[in-house]
Amino acid sequence: MSSMAIDAGTLAHREIRAGSLTVSRVDFRAGQQLAWHAHPRAVVAVVLEGNVRKRFSGETAEADVGTLISMPPDERHEDRFGHFGSSIVVVESENGVDAVSCFREWQALLIGLRISRELMLADEFSALAVEGLALELCAVAARGSLPAPAEKWLHDARLILGERCREAPTAAEIADAVGVHPARLARAFRAHYCESLGECARRLRLEWAAEQLVRSDVGLVLLAVDAGFVDQSHFTRAFRNQFGITPARYRAAFR
Repeated sequence: MSSMAIDAGTLAHREIRAGSLTVSRVDFRAGQQLAWHAHPRAVVAVVLEGNVRKRFSGETAEADVGTLISMPPDERHEDRFGHFGSSIVVVESENGVDAVSCFREWQALLIGLRISRELMLADEFSALAVEGLALELCAVAARGSLPAPAEKWLHDARLILGERCREAPTAAEIADAVGVHPARLARAFRAHYCESLGECARRLRLEWAAEQLVRSDVGLVLLAVDAGFVDQSHFTRAFRNQFGITPARYRAAFR
């Protein structure tokens, strides 16, 4: 058993030890609360379903579906799960996390869903598959962690883009929200995140759409519109360029 704080109210707990990592999916019941506790190892977790309010010594964070949470070892916190409970994939490791972070990242959700699938499958190759996916999840967490204090506006711009990616906000709108010039935002964003604002917004829209393909039965035409694309053909081309497969085949593969 891992160092996760599991109590009698927990609905399910599946776990694999993959190399030096412990990877688990934990399902919590509606309204469940975990009193103040800490984990002896670093934690990276992603919320697959529901939500959880995490209270740390200096802040409180609302973690909804797609939220990626990182905590260093021995970080005391309290958890309160929402009206519909919550399902969370958790990776515990010996190092790699220096500070608490909490932000929404659709790429992390897709990785978490794949980890959950492997935990359910649990065949002779699952530990190997889970280890690779867990390391990828940790890399996403590390890249998305809060920049240096002088660059907090850059982190805020990334959060705004993540929340509003389907609306396709302009660089001027985001720059105005964080208080910098659009040209400075564009240059700094590309240098820090290795992609432009437009590339990031398109990737996030496609990752959101991929999550909807797995978790819903929404038709491709409506999904294309909801994801901010002109039509289904535009959506299909962009999706194939990103994932190497059409939306229909992607959905079928996960089903």
